[in-house]
Amino acid sequence: MEKFLTITSTFIEKSTDTRYFLLFANFLIITDTVLCKTINTPLLQFTYSDVTNKLQLGATLIYMSFFLFYISVVTPLSSYIVGFLLTYFSSEKFSIFYDVNKDKHKNLDYIPLYELKDEAITENNSVKFNLYLKEENKNNDELQLYKLSFSFLLTSVLSFFITYNYHESILSIAFNFVKSSDGFLQPFISLIMIALIIHCFFLGVGGYCLNRYTCRYVYISNKNINARARA
Repeated sequence: MEKFLTITSTFIEKSTDTRYFLLFANFLIITDTVLCKTINTPLLQFTYSDVTNKLQLGATLIYMSFFLFYISVVTPLSSYIVGFLLTYFSSEKFSIFYDVNKDKHKNLDYIPLYELKDEAITENNSVKFNLYLKEENKNNDELQLYKLSFSFLLTSVLSFFITYNYHESILSIAFNFVKSSDGFLQPFISLIMIALIIHCFFLGVGGYCLNRYTCRYVYISNKNINARARA
């Protein structure tokens, strides 16, 4: 019972983190797509008998390797291509995407994160170094969120076209439900889906494809630390 409560508590805690939702959604959509193309059985129709009769251990291990390869290699590579194309064919920076460093380089209370690290090491200052670690971990969490958002967008687009003829696939059912449902559910579900797509678009494209390597700034209230002016 104690173990069950621990697992339940951990699950509830992670359910508040968007990253876990996006990772799990990626896994479900990719699994649904693979099942449709390999054994012609969508995930929602997948039963225990299919597990025992149609799945093999070797094929399952290969699929798990493919999923990890997709998340760790295909997603970053695709983001490089998308970012390059958007930057190359755009005459100016995309103004619709939020600039995390807007006007911070002009404010003496903000310094680049790498400068904070250098100062902490040079001065052997544990307070500054702990602040650096805190901000670095925060940035890594944000980057992971941006990556999973882009991966969700990419996965949804690819799966929609790959499983277009499979009317029982997850995405087909979701879109058909939005189009065919009546009453208050239709606009409510539509609003949620549109909000999710827009959210992932701005985080995935703006945060991961275009601004992944943007130098981050950190707020330092002590003006003595920022005695030098920056352009």
